[in-house]
Amino acid sequence: MAKDKPPKPKGIPNKHLHARITFLYQAATYLTLQLPTKNIKSEVKDAVSSEFNQIQESSPLAMQLGADLHTVSRKAQLRLSVDLKRSMCKSCHTVLVPGQTATQEIENKSKSGKKPWADVLVVNCNRCGSKRRMPVGTKRQPRKRDRLPAPANATSSDMEGMESTTPALHTATGQSPSSG
Repeated sequence: MAKDKPPKPKGIPNKHLHARITFLYQAATYLTLQLPTKNIKSEVKDAVSSEFNQIQESSPLAMQLGADLHTVSRKAQLRLSVDLKRSMCKSCHTVLVPGQTATQEIENKSKSGKKPWADVLVVNCNRCGSKRRMPVGTKRQPRKRDRLPAPANATSSDMEGMESTTPALHTATGQSPSSG
């Protein structure tokens, strides 16, 4: 008789790749935060004050770690978390740290900003100048398969605003609906 083998414990598939991606992200973030900042005069003169803006250079090693992170996730076909994706620049792979490697502002391009649900967070990368636009404060609509289906029996009040397609079909054949 064959010996019964205990069932394998269920866990995360490709756990070593998740660990590698986490390490690459943590290392890139650490290197980005450890760099000294430069003081550069603001090009736009502010009427109130002419302070210095602090701009942080990106470490080439931190950018390489970010590029490696994307490469590993693509090769292993792993989905990166939304928070991780939003904290990395898509074009130069810099870790976006608000106030250091990125600037943030909230835009509302609706008519004079009257629609609060139209707020958009714009994150500008200080290194390459690329912009990311993300909606703020709105709930995402559920996927079509997850939405509640429409009721099967429609009442006459539901059908008041809809036109019937039956007369159009009969007129196309040259018959009237009553002669059918």
